[in-house]
Amino acid sequence: MSRNHYFLVSYKLGSQKKSTEVQAAAPALTPEQARHHIESLHSSELPSEITDIDVKPLGDTGDQEPGQVRQS
Repeated sequence: MSRNHYFLVSYKLGSQKKSTEVQAAAPALTPEQARHHIESLHSSELPSEITDIDVKPLGDTGDQEPGQVRQS
């Protein structure tokens, strides 16, 4: 069974601060990898409008039982 890892990705879109949670199979997520995800969320925006990308790990699903809710 593969583990899913969760990351909190914070960034600026123009002058607005935003964040999203990203799920990945890999235990690390680079800002460049996060950028691809953010650009897909905001496909109508110019990529240059996305700045200040910060990635923080939230953990993985390996310690959870099915049906448990992960809280952070």
